[in-house]
Parts: sequence; structure tokens; C-alpha cells
Amino acid sequence: MTDKQQEVLISEIIEMIERGNIEAILPFLENDSEIHICLGNQLYSDSYTATFMGPSGAENFLSLCDQFLDIFHITPSDFFHENNKTIVRGDMECQIMATGQIWSSRWMQIWTFSDGQVLKLRMFSDSETGSDLEKPQSDLKIPAARPH
Repeated sequence: MTDKQQEVLISEIIEMIERGNIEAILPFLENDSEIHICLGNQLYSDSYTATFMGPSGAENFLSLCDQFLDIFHITPSDFFHENNKTIVRGDMECQIMATGQIWSSRWMQIWTFSDGQVLKLRMFSDSETGSDLEKPQSDLKIPAARPH
């Protein structure tokens, strides 16, 4: 798969995500594909990380996005290539459906391909960029680990 073919496939998949066309994305994923999500600042507690495995995991992740976000746009701006990997930078804007608040962010994704299909996708987004959302507050306390 050429660099240009990777860019075209990535752009097509992003467009499918924008339209909420989850089923159309699944054939482009390897059976053992992985989607890793890292949102927010990892130095603070206002972050989210998760890994979704295989097409069913990808479907779960994309369904969650569809339930919670009204995506206005996801726009790739830069592509960098190295072997079977493509690094993509861009921005997105969406509305959080539960609150009606608008959220925008710059993001970076690392796509790994195998035989023309997506093997791994790692997504990074800093919720501090462009977001005026109040951070969720919680009184939940995690108990300290007890020695064995």
C-alpha cells in the first residue's frame, strides 16, 4: 500500500466516522486490530484511556462516540509516513450530547497497516486545546492498596 493509498483510506474512514457509518469501517480492519485511545492530559485525572480489540471492539468504540458526540467535523491536516505507519495530525469539533457544550481539539493519530488493512490505530487528543468545558468533579476516592 503506497503512502497516498494510506492517506486516501484514512480520509475515507474519517469521513465514515463523521457520518456515523460504523458498519462501512469494519471491513477495513484486521481481525486482530487494536484501537488505543488517549484523551486528555495524562498527568491529571481528567483523562481517558482505553483499548478496543478487533472489529467488535472498534464497533463498540464507534458506537460510544455516536451515542455521546454530535461530530461537526474531523479534519486531517498533516500526514507523515514511515514504512507501514502513517501519522496524521488534525482537528475536530463536536457537541457533547449530554450537555450541549461544544468541544474542539487538535489531535494526532498513528495508523499501522498490514496488507492494506488497519492493524493498529492510536489516537491522542489534549482536551485542554480549545475546550472551555468544566472538568467533571467526583467525590470518588480510590482506596490505597493493601499489602498482601
